[in-house]
Amino acid sequence: TVGEARTMSSRSMLAFVAMLIACASTANAVGELKPVDYGEVVAVEHFNIDGVIDARGMRDTRMSDIKITLVLNGGQKIATRPRADGTFRILDVPPGMHFLDTFALGYTFPPITLKLLTNGKLQAEYAEDPDELPATNPLRLRPVSTAEYFEARAAASPMAMLKNPMVLMVLMTVLMAWGMPKMIENMDPEELKMMQERMGSQPTMQDILSGKATQDASAAAKPKTGAARRAEQRAT
Repeated sequence: TVGEARTMSSRSMLAFVAMLIACASTANAVGELKPVDYGEVVAVEHFNIDGVIDARGMRDTRMSDIKITLVLNGGQKIATRPRADGTFRILDVPPGMHFLDTFALGYTFPPITLKLLTNGKLQAEYAEDPDELPATNPLRLRPVSTAEYFEARAAASPMAMLKNPMVLMVLMTVLMAWGMPKMIENMDPEELKMMQERMGSQPTMQDILSGKATQDASAAAKPKTGAARRAEQRAT
């Protein structure tokens, strides 16, 4: 009937108006991601981060060779390079905690932790020294030291050579070759003769390799028989 058709039409109109109101409230929402009805997600307003490179002391460095990388808390990366005057802008940054890294050949920039609030206000601190806060309006980046990519070759030093074991062995050999004759000249003749006898009784390298030295040592270690002891007594 006509009345039922009108009722259905008014209900459809009310449902359409309710959907328009929900969409309008969703579009005006600003802040972090939040779930809403029907599985929809509220959009996040993004902001730009303005900064400048403090290039004082950075000799022979072009601004186009400096790379600025912002690592978002979600893992995405936004990279940019400064202009000729040192200023830069990082576009479309969502609110949250982010990590800023700056690379310039020959110089070291400290990493910076950034906190971007939902109202667009920026807070910054050095990741390795949270007590020191960099300027944020605009964000000022400056190198803390020069980067050394190659280790300088150490100069030749006599003291360093004396730490070498091979050099010490050669020096000890030379010292022995020079000092032993002097020591022998000043020795008592009887002591010299005894030393020569001891050195003569030492096995040679040939005896050691052939096994004769081992056999002689085993024979000397065996207990002597009575006949052997009497023969030694008659000999003496």
